[in-house]
Amino acid sequence: MKDSPGRPDEPRPPAGEWVDVAHAGGDLTWGVGAVSSRLGVAASTLRTWERRYGIGPSHRTHGGHRRYTERDISRVELVRRMVARGVSAQDAARVARHLDRDDLSSALRGETPSETDLATDDLLDSVIAAATAADEQRLHDLLRAMLVGTPVLEVWRDVLSPTLCRLTHEVSRGAVTAESQTMARKIVLEHLNDVRGAQDAGRNGVKAQVLLATFVDEAKALPFVAWGAALAQADVGLRIVGPDVDLREVLDLATHLSPSVVVTWGAPAESAALVRRHLDSGQSGSFIRASGAWPDEMSIRFGLEAPEIPTDVHGAVRQVLDRVR
Repeated sequence: MKDSPGRPDEPRPPAGEWVDVAHAGGDLTWGVGAVSSRLGVAASTLRTWERRYGIGPSHRTHGGHRRYTERDISRVELVRRMVARGVSAQDAARVARHLDRDDLSSALRGETPSETDLATDDLLDSVIAAATAADEQRLHDLLRAMLVGTPVLEVWRDVLSPTLCRLTHEVSRGAVTAESQTMARKIVLEHLNDVRGAQDAGRNGVKAQVLLATFVDEAKALPFVAWGAALAQADVGLRIVGPDVDLREVLDLATHLSPSVVVTWGAPAESAALVRRHLDSGQSGSFIRASGAWPDEMSIRFGLEAPEIPTDVHGAVRQVLDRVR
């Protein structure tokens, strides 16, 4: 995944955040020129990182001269190393600002967060911002870029699921309109279906190993759609129906196809008697009933008697693959 475009300069830390150098304890403090020579970073770059990203000296003398402590220098050194590896200064500074002394030491020993992780955080922020602003084109561009060459399970876990959760929360507190949330759901649905469609191309005649049936509009059952897209990427033969279908039709189709797994999403509770008759008729294979259950994404129940189990899309995919292979 690529880094998102840079944001406007971040404000310099307020003067109240500066600590008088007299309170540095036993720590030595260093001026800008000394740090520049020590780390091989131009003084102008140090000032830019301080002004734009809040990475710089935390102390000042009575005369107002900036002074770096060893911890400040460690943060600058971490940013310098990450920038040398191709991470943007903005992303590197965001990581360095939130590390304590021990974490900084670990990072400087080589345990630095990867560029991919940083880019994922930026993508999450970008998707949420585009959804909040109802910027349809930006959302399409972001999702298209994310889903090219990246497993849908990874994109769902790292970006799409957190985005949908955040939007639900923001709508509840009135910070985002319901219309923006609906738009975002429809765009996510479109791209997840594109993933599944791309995998299904050329699979005509392949036996359906899994029958997925939803009784809820897919835009309101996105974990179900992500489940199907991930199974398609795992090269599982699928048949997907709904939501304009009743349970009798689904069970008749299951009898005809004899899949290894039948999954229903959002089936009405009163349909349990039909499911029982289907299972009692000697049909082979597993029957999974699922429904949405944020923040766990979903709950699943095997057959009729088993208790509901909270899980996420990754866990649901694993449950199906265990029964197919």
